[in-house]
Amino acid sequence: MRFAQKSLNLALVVFGFCAVVLAPLTAYAQDAPVPETHGIVVGNMDRAAKPGDNFFEYANGDWIKRTEIPPDRARIGVFSTLADLSDKRTAALIEEAAKGKMSNTSSGRKIADLYNSYMDEAAIEAKGLSPLRPHLDAIAAIRNKAELATALGESLRADVDALNNTNFHTPHLFGLWVAPGFNDSEHYTAYLLQGGLQLPDREYYLSDSDRMRDIRSKYQVHVSAMLKLAGFTDTDARAERIVQLEHAIAEKHLSLAENDDIHKANNTWKQADFAAKAPGLDWTAYFKGAGLNQQASFIVWQPTAFAGES
Repeated sequence: MRFAQKSLNLALVVFGFCAVVLAPLTAYAQDAPVPETHGIVVGNMDRAAKPGDNFFEYANGDWIKRTEIPPDRARIGVFSTLADLSDKRTAALIEEAAKGKMSNTSSGRKIADLYNSYMDEAAIEAKGLSPLRPHLDAIAAIRNKAELATALGESLRADVDALNNTNFHTPHLFGLWVAPGFNDSEHYTAYLLQGGLQLPDREYYLSDSDRMRDIRSKYQVHVSAMLKLAGFTDTDARAERIVQLEHAIAEKHLSLAENDDIHKANNTWKQADFAAKAPGLDWTAYFKGAGLNQQASFIVWQPTAFAGES
């Protein structure tokens, strides 16, 4: 009897959670204001489903049947609603600053200046390539491996997050993540992750599916178009070589499934280890360019990818 009561209590908790969480989404799907109502929405239930067979279907079945996911979304949920609300409020604050209503504060002035400069398409078009020219000239001036390694190191950013957001993608050669150490949780350490791909992950380059082949073809056209806008010649051939290089990098990458295996990710390398374990890249120049030449050690998430990319 006690077990039955506990099961009933658990079912009620789960039912309540599902119904409360999904209740506002009816309004969301219909693009209407979210009503300030709380509790179990009986109309979301599917009474034809047996709760003992599929409790989720029983609690939410009718809501699922009548709710359409917007064409620009892969999914909807309570967090989608909250994110949209947050975006709208942030946009309203920015627009208020841009109109000069917050110009009496330094932060408001910075927000207004950034927003207005970003939206001034005429000024952007008038400047043409001039804002990019120093960067393009710096790349064109690279003459040897040490200078290349320095430039690649300067591009390193803390733009990956292996555990919290499971974001393994960076377009830079490698990605940096700073978090408590695997072996010393009392202190933060530097993690390095594979990178160098513009498309989301290795499967976009290696998969033989029709969809991925189509994406690769369109991507190469896009690369050629960007090179042409940047003033380069022979852009189709250049784009082909760029995509080939990224394909070669993708072949060295670990898959997303392999990245999730944190037992294989705990690899501590001292700075001196990089030249021996991943020869090719001038690691001294790379770390100096990244401003990490004083960092004693790193946790390298994908050692084989580092050796391959180097």
